[in-house]
Amino acid sequence: MCHPAGTLFHEKRMNLLHRINQFLGYLEMGALALLTTVMFVVVFGQVIFRYVLNEPSPWTEELARYLFIWIALIGAAYGVKGRSHFGFELIVRKMPRSLQRFEHLFVHACMGILVFVLTFYGMKMLRVVSFQMTPALQIPMRYVYLSLPVSGFLMSFHLICNFLGAGTKEGGAKVA
Repeated sequence: MCHPAGTLFHEKRMNLLHRINQFLGYLEMGALALLTTVMFVVVFGQVIFRYVLNEPSPWTEELARYLFIWIALIGAAYGVKGRSHFGFELIVRKMPRSLQRFEHLFVHACMGILVFVLTFYGMKMLRVVSFQMTPALQIPMRYVYLSLPVSGFLMSFHLICNFLGAGTKEGGAKVA
């Protein structure tokens, strides 16, 4: 099959975007598995120390909280990749095709604004808390707040890939 040069170039770019999107998804899954496992071990250890050994550990609750923040935000990015966030698919399917396209654009625009705000203010907060230390762990708070711009970048990339149709191998957003 003969492709015009522009179409072939476009397909190569979309394929590259798809592969990067998939790679980031695998990294997110791995990070989620690792962070969840560490959080489970920390919370289990906290229960053992508190109720069995009668020696509560002051740092376990703090670490579990910070791990949960990272898990929630990376999980949100992974949800954007898989288009698994809350939606009104039943209502959208009943709309005329022209309204479905408008809804698709509107939802992506709203999500784009939300992700921009998350990333922008996450970067601002990162600068503000840069030199603060956590109370129990005595680690810089920037490691906690870094979750905002990291997840914002991941969500942005997945959102762009989904919008352009590089989020799935079939290509194109599913509009009815």
